[in-house]
Amino acid sequence: MAKTKIQWCDYTFNPWRGCEKVSAGCDHCYAEQQAKRNPKVFGTWGADGVRVVASDAYWKQPLKWNRDALAAGLEGDARPRVFCGSMMDVFEDRPELVSWRAHLFGLIAQTQKPQSLLLTNRSE
Repeated sequence: MAKTKIQWCDYTFNPWRGCEKVSAGCDHCYAEQQAKRNPKVFGTWGADGVRVVASDAYWKQPLKWNRDALAAGLEGDARPRVFCGSMMDVFEDRPELVSWRAHLFGLIAQTQKPQSLLLTNRSE
């Protein structure tokens, strides 16, 4: 996957897609707008919306980024930053996300070189 154009990170990673608005910070959600155009890929928003899990191949991308960073000898601030959750919220409270979230946390534990940035509107 190509690097993102987001200035403060190198990659984006969305192991599942879809979400529910929970605060004023969600009022202008670009991911929800994209999902309206392509719900099969981006899921559907709302309490009754469908969350779409990414393919096994997609889930392997952070492993590649980790290998690349190891091979390049990247340390400290030079390590790649991965924005995890631009099309979803890691901490959304839904039963189907429990196993996906556990899988994500295991993946983050395996990939020590990339800096995983988990952003949420669910501060609790």
